[in-house]
Amino acid sequence: MKRPTFLRRLPLIRSIRSARGQSLVEFTILLPVLLIMISGLIEFGFMLNYYLDLIDAAREATRWGAGDDPVHCDPGVASPGDAFCTMAAPPNPWTWQNTNFYGRVCSIANDSIDVGSGGQIDLDATVDDIVISAFSVSGGTISQRFPPAMGENGYSCMRVLGGAGHDSQFTTAEVQALLNPGAPNTGVVMVEMWYDYNMILGLPWITAFVPNPVTLYAYSMMPNANVEPTPTP
Repeated sequence: MKRPTFLRRLPLIRSIRSARGQSLVEFTILLPVLLIMISGLIEFGFMLNYYLDLIDAAREATRWGAGDDPVHCDPGVASPGDAFCTMAAPPNPWTWQNTNFYGRVCSIANDSIDVGSGGQIDLDATVDDIVISAFSVSGGTISQRFPPAMGENGYSCMRVLGGAGHDSQFTTAEVQALLNPGAPNTGVVMVEMWYDYNMILGLPWITAFVPNPVTLYAYSMMPNANVEPTPTP
């Protein structure tokens, strides 16, 4: 005698229900892991976007500074006895355009990061910074670093404004190691930028492993003919 059809289907129904229950349990277990991974990707995606903006600003400022003169002071703007062409910060800290080389590059870098990032990055003088250095290269060897009074530290835009400032990450010897030993006389300008990225999501399972804020750093170097050493008559 044949079993009724519904009785023959009972094992199949039980198997389907068991598989569905198992999938639900697995999904429930994996859901927190998936959320952690997705939120981490979103946070680091934001941070990468900020970092690319910082790189672009450093390159833009260096490209602009490559055509300016970091050696000779602008007439009438250098403070008395100030051998490296700087002056006291103006009332508006970013109105440097008509002052001197270092002030102009500071202004270009700040404008680039502000406009280039769509206004999402605003440099904080207490933690962020722009540091400018220039080098005279004679026969593949660095003969002088500008501004001379700043030595290995470089010119810190934020320190001039009263902030903590940063020192250059590159010593003269480290820059020297990047140059071709047989290179002809030339000049080099370098712009370094620091920005403390405060996490947008700031979720505890991310900040438990990654410090918040994260200090982003970018630099750029380009030739500058104005720093090129000239033969002594």
